[in-house]
Amino acid sequence: MLRKNFCAALFVIALVSCGGGKNSGSSASVSSTQTPSSSIASSTALASSSAVSSNSNNDYGCGIAAQFSTGLQTITVDNSSRSYWIEMPPNYDRNTTYPVIIGLHWRDGSAADIYGWSGFFGLKNKYNGNAIFLAPQGLNAGWANNGDRDIRFMRAMITEVQQGVCTDTKRVFATGFSFGGMMSNAIGCQMGDLVRAIAPMAGSLWSGCADSPHNVATLFIHAKDDNVVSYSAGEEARNVFLARNGCSATTKLVGNNGCVEYEGCASDKPVVWCGTETGGHWYPDFSAQETKDFFDRFNE
Repeated sequence: MLRKNFCAALFVIALVSCGGGKNSGSSASVSSTQTPSSSIASSTALASSSAVSSNSNNDYGCGIAAQFSTGLQTITVDNSSRSYWIEMPPNYDRNTTYPVIIGLHWRDGSAADIYGWSGFFGLKNKYNGNAIFLAPQGLNAGWANNGDRDIRFMRAMITEVQQGVCTDTKRVFATGFSFGGMMSNAIGCQMGDLVRAIAPMAGSLWSGCADSPHNVATLFIHAKDDNVVSYSAGEEARNVFLARNGCSATTKLVGNNGCVEYEGCASDKPVVWCGTETGGHWYPDFSAQETKDFFDRFNE
């Protein structure tokens, strides 16, 4: 598999200035512009589809003509132009509530990497056209989240999409690798009112972890021989969510890839840890299936 040309030294240097995660009292100034859609190559054979729920009164983008088509979107947040790619189901139904999956790129990566060659870390094929995918672009090709600027971007993006297409507001998920995993953790720390579950891969708390009364379900994936974002940094992030979700130290095996689930967590806020012996600073081949299986637990 292609690995992007970022090295450990560059990654660490770039993160020295990363702040964020602090509670910010300011609200975002938001406006949006939809740019013309562009097509990308269709995926290869798709796997089994996920269940899609019927319309409900809470899903306020339903029953109307879609305001989005697959392509690049721009939105102004905090007087800055931000962008994200939306991937719509090929057979979109205005009365079907679709889960929303946010894919977050790594340091020096891009939204194009997520919706293009990685196929949202392999998840696009797994959902077989039964999900709406979002690939936001980080400032300076990263997710420093200074002053919570990226959190406000995520909130604005999610709200805009939910108003424009039919989504299941109870099934919004975020996943990402490396810096994207860090931003996934920041979202999980602070955005449990909008996001149901996260799946950070090779992440840490370096994009911040502000306090919030809203918790999320979490699936962590991290290799012990990761020499860019240490295993202990991943464990530190995991431990924050274990404490927030009231989990015990006792675990049980789940799935088929050596993942463990912590017992005693709040019934709707499980924490799963997939610690691999090898793999370095990358995500394993099984990540897409484990992530989808985890997200599918919340088909409410």
